[in-house]
Amino acid sequence: MILVGGPASIYLAEKLSKLSGIELLKIEHKLFPDGESYIRFPGRVEGEDLLIVQGMHPPQDRHIFQACLLAETALDLGARSVSLLAPYLAYARQDRRFLEGEAVSVQILLKLMKAAGYQKIYTVNVHSPWIAESSPIPLIDIHAEEALAEHMEERGLKDLVVVSVGKKGECMARMVAERLKVEYSVARSTRDKKTGEVKVELGDLKLRENVLVVDDIISTGGTMAKLVQVIKARGAKRIIAACIHALMVGAAAEKILKAGASEIIASDAIPSRYSEYSVAKPVLKKILEEG
Repeated sequence: MILVGGPASIYLAEKLSKLSGIELLKIEHKLFPDGESYIRFPGRVEGEDLLIVQGMHPPQDRHIFQACLLAETALDLGARSVSLLAPYLAYARQDRRFLEGEAVSVQILLKLMKAAGYQKIYTVNVHSPWIAESSPIPLIDIHAEEALAEHMEERGLKDLVVVSVGKKGECMARMVAERLKVEYSVARSTRDKKTGEVKVELGDLKLRENVLVVDDIISTGGTMAKLVQVIKARGAKRIIAACIHALMVGAAAEKILKAGASEIIASDAIPSRYSEYSVAKPVLKKILEEG
């Protein structure tokens, strides 16, 4: 197998190569003045199995098309197979028709990746994990909660409680809390389908000196800010807002910090100023298990 570092995720491909010793092929890439992408494979890939590392974080449409260029070109050059590691899978939040006439975007994306020639897709903490059941291409979801818990363990915070929101958040909070051997609590949230307004309700919570609020994605920061605000109103002293994927759209960070968070931390699934821990180890473990 050869790792191929796509334009969106060369940083992660380099980490994976360093950890595993697997050969890394760095793609030559540039943008033309009109914004179109140029892609070139600088080495031979004929007869090789390739794992293309290409995230789909913003600008997601560009990164998605680059993923198509990479797969089609590799196969045209004689690669035996191509698989995709997209640490962040775009469009996963639109997994059904919430309103009549909507495009089910994630299904269209998965069909596009299959048409491009990918045999399977690895991703990290996909927003709608149930889409794997109906995916037209094998979709392997890798959980990074252990990496987050390990990072928090290294920081040595004492008197900690973990909080999240929703059913999926409960699973995430439980995984982190079990590793840290602390308690966790789950809030409920509702979102208006037309306005997008979020409401959060938190049940009984025995506050500790440190509160770790976890979620899979921070996008506009609305849900996280609401939850932080509710926890702060209960008298919490230090609140850490943590996620796997930090999209941080617009003034998301400002919104969360203004709500009462002491800091924001995220993984490197999406590169950002908040990337404090890496998903490389759990990703590599799953890839080697799958063969």
